[in-house]
Amino acid sequence: MTSSPGSELRRLRALIADLDAVVWEAEAASGRFTFVSQGALDLLGYPPKLWTADPSFWPDHIHPDDRETSVKEFLASATEGRAHDFEYRFQHRDGHYVWLRDIGHAIPDDRGQPHLVRGLMVDITKQELTEEQLREAEAMYRTLVEQTPVVTYLEAADGSNAMLYVSPQVEAMLGYARDEFTAERPLWPDLIHPEDRQRVMDASRHADEMFDPYHVECRMTARDGHIVWINDQAVLVRDEQGQPKFWQGAWVDITERKRAAELEHALDVERADAAQLRAIDDMKNTFLQAVSHDLRTPLAAILGFAVTLEREDVQLHPDDAKDLASRIAANARKLDRMVGDLLDLDRLGRGIIEPNLVETDIGALVLRLVAESDIVSAREVSMEVEPVLAEVDPAKVERIVENLLSNTTRHTPPGTRVWVRVRPQDDGALIAVEDDGSGVAAELRSTIFEPFRQGPEAPDRSAGVGIGLTLVARFAELHGGRAWVEERDGGGASFRVWLPRRRPPA
Repeated sequence: MTSSPGSELRRLRALIADLDAVVWEAEAASGRFTFVSQGALDLLGYPPKLWTADPSFWPDHIHPDDRETSVKEFLASATEGRAHDFEYRFQHRDGHYVWLRDIGHAIPDDRGQPHLVRGLMVDITKQELTEEQLREAEAMYRTLVEQTPVVTYLEAADGSNAMLYVSPQVEAMLGYARDEFTAERPLWPDLIHPEDRQRVMDASRHADEMFDPYHVECRMTARDGHIVWINDQAVLVRDEQGQPKFWQGAWVDITERKRAAELEHALDVERADAAQLRAIDDMKNTFLQAVSHDLRTPLAAILGFAVTLEREDVQLHPDDAKDLASRIAANARKLDRMVGDLLDLDRLGRGIIEPNLVETDIGALVLRLVAESDIVSAREVSMEVEPVLAEVDPAKVERIVENLLSNTTRHTPPGTRVWVRVRPQDDGALIAVEDDGSGVAAELRSTIFEPFRQGPEAPDRSAGVGIGLTLVARFAELHGGRAWVEERDGGGASFRVWLPRRRPPA
């Protein structure tokens, strides 16, 4: 069954009326509209008869910025008998503008000349607004990327180190043009300072393999040869399927911060050097004071006693002469011990003393030393000694114990009790000399073993130059051990030395 021409026409008109668009027909020569569909009212608010009644209706309602190019394109395509497809803004009846896409083609007459133009206008406002927003966002992003004092870049995620994009700031930062960085052969690895290159490339390789965020600080050499410190950070960007797409990163010039840090470090070093020089100067003054006082005191006594013995006009009883000679010998021994300490400290500082190791019962050695020593003859001494065999230099161990005993007698008042202990501990021997005096303040325990430190409670005429405890610590270290002081249970000081059974290899 076939439909009649009338029904076909009605169907066509219904189809055109239902289109969400404007179907039109116009004269090719003048551009005057001869037909406009009902869509003109629905989309633009104007009834079709306004379009066909006024030849200038269509151009008069085109946005002024689009009018000239739109009319020119319409007439040119109509005259040339070709199709056209262009976009423009058209003013709605309520005053706002609607973006239209106008698509049409020329219809020739019997002679083949353009006679009519038929076309379709479609509302593309949403599309245009979206594209405009994208353009604005892109412009804003480009402004942000290309005008901030940071170099932004995109790098391939295939491990090739190839740069896909780099922002213009790179030229000001390093002196190279953008296209030199995006060339086929990656440029940036060659600019890394030789001392930093391996570290940076290892970090880059790790990031490519593990897809971890990348962050390094390194030096780069600019085109003119100067060094630029770079903070380089990048993160991996993935596509919608989660596959690696590219690395997005930024270079920040931190040269000034690094220079400031280097300057601060140099100042710290200078301050430390100055402090060390002051400490050395203080030590020198202390040493000179000790030499001028503590060494001259026994020397003056020796000289005085000797002059007395030398005088012919003084007749001394043999017992008195013997007492003077004994005093001379005692002061000479003190003087010899002080000079020996100073010489030993110098040799230890130059590393020219080596221990003469012999397997020794440290307990027996300490018992014999205390029994024969007159250092603590005026004190009540308690001995708690166990036998401990160890490879030590007996003479150095004797010096350790002698200096600990001398330190105790010099820094505690008469009547103070003294304990001497030896016992095995941690595969070695622990030697302790303790007293029930006032003890050592906590803030002094770490410095009391330094040279020429005698402590605030040392007597003004203390017989010593303040290196006895220094030698205790140095002799202990010479054996691979250590020396320290802590509070004794019950009050007082407990000076301790631990020596290993076997001296560890140097």
